[in-house]
Amino acid sequence: MAEQVAALGRRAEETHDRLERGIMQQVLRLDDFFGKANNLKEQHTAYQLRWRNSLRWQQGSGLDVGSTLRANLELSRINDRLQLAISGAGKPDQTTPTLPEDPGNPGFDRTLRNTRIVNTELRYQLMRTAQANLFLGTGFDLAIPPEFFARARYQRLDRVGQYYLLHFGETIFVKNPDGFGETTELSAERSLDPKTLARVALSGTVSQEIKALEWGTELSLLRELSPKSAVTVTGGVYGNTSIDDWVTNYRVLATYRRNFLRSWLFYELEPQVAWPRREDGRFSTTFSVTVRLEIVFQGNERKLVPPP
Repeated sequence: MAEQVAALGRRAEETHDRLERGIMQQVLRLDDFFGKANNLKEQHTAYQLRWRNSLRWQQGSGLDVGSTLRANLELSRINDRLQLAISGAGKPDQTTPTLPEDPGNPGFDRTLRNTRIVNTELRYQLMRTAQANLFLGTGFDLAIPPEFFARARYQRLDRVGQYYLLHFGETIFVKNPDGFGETTELSAERSLDPKTLARVALSGTVSQEIKALEWGTELSLLRELSPKSAVTVTGGVYGNTSIDDWVTNYRVLATYRRNFLRSWLFYELEPQVAWPRREDGRFSTTFSVTVRLEIVFQGNERKLVPPP
């Protein structure tokens, strides 16, 4: 039995390595095809791909299966400031609101996410330092008819004293046919000890699509349990100014994340209690449990390119 398990592990490792090499070769072909070398310099082509599969049980809804793919490609031979981002989600792995994961990117820019979304985006880094990042992005949804979007996103991190870290984000975006919008993000982190972190985060989005302010705030406690595992406890309140008292949902959840068996394999267990607002204005209690499996692929290659 032990030998069979070991053999299965070796086959999984070999398959993962083969896929990583294959993806890296395709990224290099893309970079080489569109890029050109004008100077003798080191060029860096890299990618990271995260594939998450989820199984969620929700009270009153039964079991639901979802899958999400996020990939980022650095294409330095085309331009050392250029990135290609690819996002795809079959179904959301939870149906309660969260803070926007990627403002201005359709499917990840709202507290209530779209059910299905696949898009590509080209990003050009105008500024990239240890403290600040500013990029311009444009892309389209793989839908019929295609929907186009563009955005500018600025992010800044500042350390205050020995224990505090402040984050500010501002995103201006336009989507066809929804129009213009803007998202502001603020968060503060406090180190309680070397393995524990407290965070408070706020986000607000206004747009022609929403025609109101959609907002959310979360308080989280993050604790590293070991080099391979961590737990996060979060409480959140979310709302929209188009309703009378602005609040549409409350939720409390805990997420346990662990790296297991291989360095590229992770699982998460997330129980949650939510109180969404019903049509009659009252808040109902809803329980759910989500199990996620995440596989990470990544690769990079550096090379000296001679002049033509």
